[in-house]
Amino acid sequence: MKVNLGEIVPTSTIDWPGKVVLVVFMRGCPLRCPYCSNAQLIEVPDEDECQDTEKIKAEVLKASDFIDGVVFSGGEPLMQPAALREAASYVKGLGKLVGTHTNGMYPDRILELVNSGLIDSVFLDVKAPLEHGPYKAAGGEVDQSAFESVKRSLSLCCSLRREEKIKFLEVRTTVFRGISDKPEDIKKIVSAIDCCDAYVVQQGRPEVAMDDKLKTAEAVPRNELLSLARTALENSKGVKTVKVRTHVFGDEIIR
Repeated sequence: MKVNLGEIVPTSTIDWPGKVVLVVFMRGCPLRCPYCSNAQLIEVPDEDECQDTEKIKAEVLKASDFIDGVVFSGGEPLMQPAALREAASYVKGLGKLVGTHTNGMYPDRILELVNSGLIDSVFLDVKAPLEHGPYKAAGGEVDQSAFESVKRSLSLCCSLRREEKIKFLEVRTTVFRGISDKPEDIKKIVSAIDCCDAYVVQQGRPEVAMDDKLKTAEAVPRNELLSLARTALENSKGVKTVKVRTHVFGDEIIR
């Protein structure tokens, strides 16, 4: 089976807390977030540029003695459900864990993979308060239908975690100047999360942003992110852990 493959990182200790994983980056994304740091993975290539899923399987097998599982990232891996299903099935056949990063645009595909026993963990981006105006600005191309899909995904993933159908759920918000950088933004986001293992306030990196205007902006400093994380902690009910994630300090748990 063909897959729009970006790159494969053989080992990572930062993509799944407490786990060593191989990360598969898949190309193609329905959104155009101005702050996207993987802009090279957004466009879907011509078919003759696609690769066979056997390449993913070979890399997973090669790393299998050293990893706990595989995380599928992107882009948006759920844009390629058939390729993702085949690769995830292979990983599970080796007795390894499977996680997926997602922007929440495909709730039905999340549910199908979980019900098939192919997904153990979900890492869900919630880009802004769950109101169409802010979400459209943060996501670049988020129409009303897509926005409703994101809301469904958050509700679904919380339910799946509460019912222990997935082992780990991380919800994260990337913060830039003018994008989810106010305490009221974070308060609105966490109020919609009724069950997850970790909520992460993530520092946006202007130097790798897709939008040229953002490239010249200053990153929101750590002290402001810590303040936003405390707002999340004070207003969350279903979140077990709140973290700040920065390029320099990595993950810091807020207590």
